[in-house]
Amino acid sequence: MQVHCLKIFIGSLGLMALTACQTLPLQNFDNSPIHLANSHETLSDVEKAMVRAGTRLGWQIRTIKPGQINAKLYEEDQMAEVTIDYSLSLYSIHYLNSENLRYSAESGSPKMIYKDYNDWVQALDRAIRQELLNRPS
Repeated sequence: MQVHCLKIFIGSLGLMALTACQTLPLQNFDNSPIHLANSHETLSDVEKAMVRAGTRLGWQIRTIKPGQINAKLYEEDQMAEVTIDYSLSLYSIHYLNSENLRYSAESGSPKMIYKDYNDWVQALDRAIRQELLNRPS
């Protein structure tokens, strides 16, 4: 009985380790809608909301030009970098670069990356949507 339980325990540890190292298809966010509270809001107002959202989550934000920002997140020995393109009506978050996230882009296959990247970018997207909903009118 003890040997059987030990095998189950070791198998469970192996499965947890495999799950922890999992790579998944890279996730981008394309043309997410922005709902403006009033017609007086500007591109600058949208940018400020995005900067607040990213900064709150630890992303380092840099404006590239009106309508485009770069966001970098460092977690231990890993780095994720995305470009956020935005207008008064839509925004998109796209992969730009990474370190130690097992990114692969083989021809004919989906782009793959360590699952933490997708978790971080999903959190960034949620924070941006929340910030855009909660901005002052």
